[in-house]
Amino acid sequence: MANLTIQTRILLLALLPSTLLAIVLVTFSLMQARSLGQQGVDGFAEVYSQSQQAVIKNYMELGKTAIAHLYNAPDAATNPAIREEAINILRQLRFDDSGSMGYFFIYDQQGVNVMHAANPALQGRNLMDLKDPNGVEVIRGLWNAARSGKGYLYYHWNNPETNTTDPKLGYAEELTKWGLMLGTGFWIDSLDKQVAVMQQRVDDSLATSLWSSIVTAAIALIVITLLALVVVRSIITPLKSAVSAMTDIAQGGGDLRHRLTAEGNDELAQLAQAFNRFASQVRDLVAQVAGSTKTLNHSANELNGIMRQAGQGVARQQSESDQVATAMNEMAASAHEVADSAMRASEAAANAEDLVSNSKQTLLQTVRVIDGLAEQVSHGVSVIGELSKESDSIGGVLDVIRSIAEQTNLLALNAAIEAARAGEAGRGFAVVADEVRTLASRTQQSTQEIQQMIQRLQAGIKGAIDLISKLKQSSQSSVDEIRQVELALNQISSAVNTINNMNAQIATAAEEQTHVSGAINENVHQIVAVTEETAEGTRRASSTSERLNALAAELDSLVGNYKV
Repeated sequence: MANLTIQTRILLLALLPSTLLAIVLVTFSLMQARSLGQQGVDGFAEVYSQSQQAVIKNYMELGKTAIAHLYNAPDAATNPAIREEAINILRQLRFDDSGSMGYFFIYDQQGVNVMHAANPALQGRNLMDLKDPNGVEVIRGLWNAARSGKGYLYYHWNNPETNTTDPKLGYAEELTKWGLMLGTGFWIDSLDKQVAVMQQRVDDSLATSLWSSIVTAAIALIVITLLALVVVRSIITPLKSAVSAMTDIAQGGGDLRHRLTAEGNDELAQLAQAFNRFASQVRDLVAQVAGSTKTLNHSANELNGIMRQAGQGVARQQSESDQVATAMNEMAASAHEVADSAMRASEAAANAEDLVSNSKQTLLQTVRVIDGLAEQVSHGVSVIGELSKESDSIGGVLDVIRSIAEQTNLLALNAAIEAARAGEAGRGFAVVADEVRTLASRTQQSTQEIQQMIQRLQAGIKGAIDLISKLKQSSQSSVDEIRQVELALNQISSAVNTINNMNAQIATAAEEQTHVSGAINENVHQIVAVTEETAEGTRRASSTSERLNALAAELDSLVGNYKV
């Protein structure tokens, strides 16, 4: 039954009861007609039998009337001659045109035939125990009928005309004065023929009534079928429209602007109204998701541009850090040269003036190098500050992305709830809502990873700023010391005796400068390492931004399948 369509079920609901009712009515009518026909046949037989009984009784009255003057004579009971005269009269009587069909017969109380008008050979024979082919005791039965006053007996007797045993109706009355039973009878085979004719007529009438009932039932079934088809069409047409619209939406490319005709107050109109409300809600939801998708796509594009700019800034920082490292190596080499110069000044005090002049030139070069280093350090601080600001900007963008992802996740959750309420019809949209929520979750996860990278980058930038600040302070100290050395060299000409002490101080300062340069060089290498990590984080953020952009495009493509 579950595999049958609603149209088939309604037709079966209309036709099966009608067909069963038609069969029952036809069968009942046929049985009723058959019963009435049989009652008519039985009534006809009864009436015909009663008429035959009246006729044969009249014949008996005629016979009794013919001998009434003898039977009523005063000496009739004692005068045998009177009895014999009466018997002779009865022997001569006939009440049928055939001559021998209607006659009288007389039996005494012992069953001995006294007179038989049609068959004299039976006279004197005792036939009390005579039975017909059906076992009816004819003579004893007639005697019993005569004594009881009923007089009638149905039996079979040999018909001389046809030489067959035919049914016969007998009637007998007792002649009490003479102790005799007077009887007569006639053939009633015509009754069976009349009943057979009547039965045939009834059967023919039943056959005609049967065909009339079948034709009437068939016409009624045809009319009911046509009416059922009209009703089914009025039900199935709206249902097919609803099924077509739901199938169109379920296949993912449906027109959410389509609406069903909702006329009337029946269940089909209520179904159409409910579908129209559902389609409107789905259309509004898809429109909202489409708008959020466009916003997410725009934000992803902006984030991608910011990541590219951040990558370029990190590349510049890495290049400048390499330059700082090169300058520090040069400064370390210069410190070694200062130390060598101090040693040579201690060994050759005689050439002090020359060495002082050389030392002034060397100090001037050192000042220029340190000033250049100071400028590069200041520039590095500025670049790192800009990098810190850019990282803060990235954090703000990530907050926007996180907010958009949360809104998208909320919208997807609402869509899943609405799809669950819609049941089977919203299953396809529930899958889309689940994909949207998965994309939003992945976006939030990627945003958290980028935030953690930016925090590590900001921490590294802060450390680099502190180190560069110390480097700047050390450079300033070196400049101050060199200026002091320059003053001391100006006084060498007047204080040669202090050259050895000053050389020792210069050697010590050069050694300290070497250590400071090594420390600065190591810090610069750390800055380079942090810069490389920042570049790697920027590349990962850019890759995440591209994936977010691709996911937004995919979501926009899915939502774009629906016409709103």
